[in-house]
This record gives sequence, structure tokens and C-alpha cells, in this order.
Amino acid sequence: MKYFQEADIAVTVCDKTGKIIDMNEQSREVNLRPGQELIGSNVLDCHPEPARAMLEDMMLNERKHVYTIEKNGRKKLIYQIPWYEGGEYMGFLELSMVIPFEMEHKIRTPNPTQD
Repeated sequence: MKYFQEADIAVTVCDKTGKIIDMNEQSREVNLRPGQELIGSNVLDCHPEPARAMLEDMMLNERKHVYTIEKNGRKKLIYQIPWYEGGEYMGFLELSMVIPFEMEHKIRTPNPTQD
């Protein structure tokens, strides 16, 4: 995950049981309290109900969940997805990034000369 260590996005990776196996620097800054270590702990223990049950169901059924939140005057996009290696379900990945409250939206139409 070296590409994401200093990226302006929080990346948290857990295995299929929910055990956190990697976090980039921004994820650590956002999620850790002083003296705390989350790698090796279960991501389900970090979420209160009903978020815990929803996350557990998403992991069990290998489905994604995408939403936005507002916290501390900042809007964030949360992108939670299963991850795979060689087609085998390996666990769950969460990407969290600050986004503008008002965003430009573009509609791209395919170029007929390109696929």
C-alpha cells in the first residue's frame, strides 16, 4: 500500500473476518486515538449499531456501500468495497476522502471513434 501512505485519502484494509490488516497514514490520523493501535483488531468493534450489523452483512454478502457524511464541517465520501485476489474474496476495503460540498459533475459521452 506504499502508493497510498501519503495520499490525501484514508485507506483501511481488513481481511474477510474483519481483522484490520493495513491502514495508511491518513486513516491512522482519522481513526486512532493517542497510544492506540487498530491493526490486528476487528473493524466490527470500531462501529456501533446499526452500522456494525450493516458492515457485517456487507462483508458476509460481499457487497459495496457508498455514501457521504458531514463531520466537523467537512463532507466526506465513504467507499466501502470487498477486495479480491485472483477472484477469491479476501476482505473489505474502506476509502474515505474529503470532498467539496458543491462539486462539479460532468457527463462524458463516448467518442464514436473509440471503444
